[in-house]
Amino acid sequence: MMLFAAAGADNGWFIPADPKELYWGSAAFLVVVALLVWKVLPSVKQAMADRSARIRDELVDAERARVDAEAELAALRSKLGDSSAESDRILAEAQTQAESVKADLIARADADAVDAREKAQLEVSASKGQASADIQAAVAAQAAAAAESVVTSNLDDATHAELINRYIEQVNS
Repeated sequence: MMLFAAAGADNGWFIPADPKELYWGSAAFLVVVALLVWKVLPSVKQAMADRSARIRDELVDAERARVDAEAELAALRSKLGDSSAESDRILAEAQTQAESVKADLIARADADAVDAREKAQLEVSASKGQASADIQAAVAAQAAAAAESVVTSNLDDATHAELINRYIEQVNS
């Protein structure tokens, strides 16, 4: 246990046997401590201050990045909410347009059906009239042919000439 004591002297204390050695050792220690405080301590303080400033700047940057990220997250959530509302609006608009197109198509089909029915009725009426006229013309032609054959077979030359003269007179008047 005799760290500081000289090898041969034992004074019962943990100090050297020669008090001058204690004074010179203490003075050297104080000089070393003073040099450390004078030269090293400002560098250590500056390094600690720089490190504190760097950490403070990093914390500020991290806080700014966190705020920016939260703002971007809020914007994205807002856009997501807007996009779902927009998709609902687009779907509703498409449904409305589909219903209006369907109603227009049904109305147009009904109008076309009414027009087709009217055209068909007009064509039927025209066909009936044409058929009637054709039948009347055919009957008239048959009647004329029959009357001509009857008249020709029963008519003598004098009556025939008188009929021709009457027809000419009717045409002239």
